[in-house]
Amino acid sequence: MESYPLIYFVKPEGIISDWEYFWYQIPYGAPGILTFFVGLFLSYFAFQKFRKSDDENRFFHLNLTISFISFGTVGLVLTTRAWIQDVNTLVFWNDLLYFLVAPLAPTAFYMAYHMTGKQSKLLLYYSYLCWFASFVLYFGVLIGKGFETTVFEFTFGKYPRGSSYVRPWGILAPLGYFLLILPSFIKHYQYIRKHYHLTLFHGVNLLFLLTTLNAPSILGFKVYPGGFFLFIPMLLVAYGVFRSDFFDVNELLFQKNGMFYFLFALLSFVLIFISFGVSFGLSPDAYESAKWYPWGIPPVVSVFGAVFLSIIVAGANPSARINQLCAFALILTGFYVIQSVPLKLNISYVVQLRISQMTFVAFAFAPSIMVRLVFEAIGQKSPIWIQVIDFLCVTAAVLAPSPYLFVGYFDYPWSRVHHGGPAELLVGANGAIALILVLFTFIRNKGYINFASKWIIGSFLLSAILLLAALLPSHGFPIYPLADFQFVPAFLLGYAVLRHGALSLEGRTIQLSQRLANLGLITMAIAAILYFPLIREQYGVGESAFHLTMIVLPLVLFNYLVVYIMSRPLAEELDISYFLLDLEKQKADEEREKALIAQDKAEEAMEESEKLLLNILPYKVAQELKLKGSVTPTRIENVTVLFTDFKGFTKVAEGMDEQSLIEELDACFTQFDEIILRNNLEKLKTIGDSYMCAGGVPVETRTSAIDACLAALEIQSFMNQLKEIKTTLGLPFWELRLGLHTGPVVAGVVGRFKFAYDIWGDTVNTASRMESGGETGKINVSKETYDLVKYFFITEYRGKIHGKNKGDLDMYFVHRLRPRYSQDPDGKAPNQYFREVYSRISNGANIRWKNEA
Repeated sequence: MESYPLIYFVKPEGIISDWEYFWYQIPYGAPGILTFFVGLFLSYFAFQKFRKSDDENRFFHLNLTISFISFGTVGLVLTTRAWIQDVNTLVFWNDLLYFLVAPLAPTAFYMAYHMTGKQSKLLLYYSYLCWFASFVLYFGVLIGKGFETTVFEFTFGKYPRGSSYVRPWGILAPLGYFLLILPSFIKHYQYIRKHYHLTLFHGVNLLFLLTTLNAPSILGFKVYPGGFFLFIPMLLVAYGVFRSDFFDVNELLFQKNGMFYFLFALLSFVLIFISFGVSFGLSPDAYESAKWYPWGIPPVVSVFGAVFLSIIVAGANPSARINQLCAFALILTGFYVIQSVPLKLNISYVVQLRISQMTFVAFAFAPSIMVRLVFEAIGQKSPIWIQVIDFLCVTAAVLAPSPYLFVGYFDYPWSRVHHGGPAELLVGANGAIALILVLFTFIRNKGYINFASKWIIGSFLLSAILLLAALLPSHGFPIYPLADFQFVPAFLLGYAVLRHGALSLEGRTIQLSQRLANLGLITMAIAAILYFPLIREQYGVGESAFHLTMIVLPLVLFNYLVVYIMSRPLAEELDISYFLLDLEKQKADEEREKALIAQDKAEEAMEESEKLLLNILPYKVAQELKLKGSVTPTRIENVTVLFTDFKGFTKVAEGMDEQSLIEELDACFTQFDEIILRNNLEKLKTIGDSYMCAGGVPVETRTSAIDACLAALEIQSFMNQLKEIKTTLGLPFWELRLGLHTGPVVAGVVGRFKFAYDIWGDTVNTASRMESGGETGKINVSKETYDLVKYFFITEYRGKIHGKNKGDLDMYFVHRLRPRYSQDPDGKAPNQYFREVYSRISNGANIRWKNEA
């Protein structure tokens, strides 16, 4: 077997271009970018907390928001020092970004002051001193004397010296931590432990310690700044401050597929980056060697095949956990093979190395995702030992950007291959552990695993074997890396998951999405054809085709990703609507066919259907539903809502058998139905022993409050008669509370298969409070209803009564109709004069009332 020498990676001596410098320095600045984005992410949640906080904690959460932005910007500042070679450009960005960094010290000291229960006043005064130092820093930056062009040069970046305007700010923070914060925390430790989670205590201390660890590099000592890793204490602080809200974050990221869509957003960025990187970053020199063909074909097929399958699997049913895990696994597989493509091209090794390191950050999590996918497929919970794999995945991801991933390369005839270091061996060992454990689980449960699940396990085993085989060429064995053929297990995995039953219904909107995707594909194909002659002048035919493929395919996949992933939830909703409309259309066709056979029977069936619909929905709403297939929600300004509730219902019901209880309740509600029908009210629903109706819906009227009070008097009269009969027979009876309120509501139809007309708004809640705040046997109304009915009915002002979640409310009892409007001594039935006045009000007349006793 021919031997190939190991070539070590060495940074060249002398002057290099800014672009090359950036690629060499990527690992040093990457943690700072992570710190910056974590700071922005946490500042958003802190700001939301600030908006919802009470007066006592509001200022604290405002300081927390500013502090997260400042600490996050520290990471960005350190990244500029790692990535920017030109000193003048570096100083410019440091001056600019320090406008956001400056509030770091005063806001952090205020946080510490708040944590001590505002007992350490020195911390508050010291925060004022830090604000003064911050304004001095601002002044120095504005006059162009923030940072000096004298820099300390290290392997991890260039560090400019701060001017006399910046140094006081830089000295005050670490000095104040050791002299003030640390002693105060020790003194008030019991208070902090009692009122705050310990992660907040540890997080604040770690924030200052890591920030202090920036000092050696600024002073000229070769120590990698701790500020790069500020995202760790920031997460601890955030968890300690609003840890209860992390459940909302968990719901956002996982239950609502937030992490799922974030991953595909990241994939979108990667695809666009690949397309533009190839288009603008590859020169004809990259194809000088013959290694791109045929050796570059398998990894290209694997990358784009895995990504395409992840889009199809995820788009098939994004709410299914198995689809999510499969899509994750396919994407991570694609990330691994991405790094193999640049190795086939004649480009700078540092670019190849950095691309591999970035892809390994994501690929390091493949064992964890694949094991979870296997256990999801066989219908078992993930075992406890998966935490070991998770820990190894995180460790490998952290080590991936470091020099411990690869320590050189072998130049084989088919491509360069990185020589694996400890981090790569850790990824391989973790994959081997996962492979053995999954194989053991499969052997134990093979009798219970279905066919599709076996395919999933088989694809995992094949993928793991190919990946482990790739360790051979990375350690000097001249064997083509079989992991480039990952498209084989990827297709098996995609097929198995789709076969597993994780496909949702295809509908019209999905067909439309497919047409849109195809339209985009045609557009890109035409653009590629037009672009091909232009690059043909620089490349050969094969190189041109390969180059064009790597430009166009990412855009094609991005097009499909947007169509299938981003539009899928909306498509599913529209599909259901189409399905319902088709169902209604089918029913209508069946009715027409029946009408041709027996016209009389069809008409009778239509009448019955109309009657049934009118029993469920108001006439106007039913007509709109029949005509449009849906009901538009409407706001009605003047609606009177009536609630009833039986007092002592549970106690009386305990002494009755089920049949008698239902018959008794049905008898009462049947009478209520007839009463509200006579009084132009609309029944909405019954909830247990409660009854709800409303006047002025679905068509607004000027008499809804009067109608509701008349109905309430009738209901009250019926219940009094029932009480007399029950008392005479020595039977238990129910007593009723009635509550009314008038105001605006939103009315509409809810449900898709079983329609229900309902109303929403504060008016409904207030009417419910009128019922619960009333007395048995009496009609309790709000001030708004009283103002509309006081000239017709005799009322009694009760004063301000407390309503749950509503505060104090004016309440009135409605006793009876006024004598001049009543035809009976009890004031329950209106006379002819009442009906004349009622008719005039109903027809729009404005009545001038005289004061009545």
